[in-house]
Amino acid sequence: MRYTLRLIASLFFTVLCYLTNPIVVLLFCDEEGELDGFWHYWQTWDNSCNPSDLVKILPSWLTDWYNSHYEEVYASVGELADMGRGRWYTELHDPDFTIIERIKRYICRCYWLYRNSAYGFCFYLLGADYDPAHEYVVFESDDERWAQDLDDGSIWTYSNSKHIFWKLYWNIYIGYKLTIGADRKTHCMIANRIAFKIK
Repeated sequence: MRYTLRLIASLFFTVLCYLTNPIVVLLFCDEEGELDGFWHYWQTWDNSCNPSDLVKILPSWLTDWYNSHYEEVYASVGELADMGRGRWYTELHDPDFTIIERIKRYICRCYWLYRNSAYGFCFYLLGADYDPAHEYVVFESDDERWAQDLDDGSIWTYSNSKHIFWKLYWNIYIGYKLTIGADRKTHCMIANRIAFKIK
């Protein structure tokens, strides 16, 4: 029941973020790609709004500004450290952007939030704690994974990624993004991805 209520809430927040991501990025994102205060719920918990992953995912003509302005560093501090987590930050080294670079950066930031919509809500507000001291039942195969906390049956995860034909894959991730095998307590976001992917 707890997961069902959180799932409904996560769907609401996802729709909210889909409708407002471009405005939030435009008005509240600082030069280092951070959304502060309440707006941080729109941001991915493990990255800024301009992570280096953009360079790997998007075409070079759209991300050619990145390496000349930013460097990415990893740290575990503050609230995330208390949750047993860390994240990537982007440090600004050259604040002199051209207008074209600012437009490209804005597009990339919007893309990142749409790709990972409502991550902050799903992690901070709707997530669950993983405790390695608890007993877990785990099943894994080449394309399927199931795990459940036997001490708290409501904490579980299921993922399935199967090749259908050609380059089309069926991809499911529901439950929580549990860190099975972690050596300390961590906080895990709720997950609700059911999609087709082309690889």
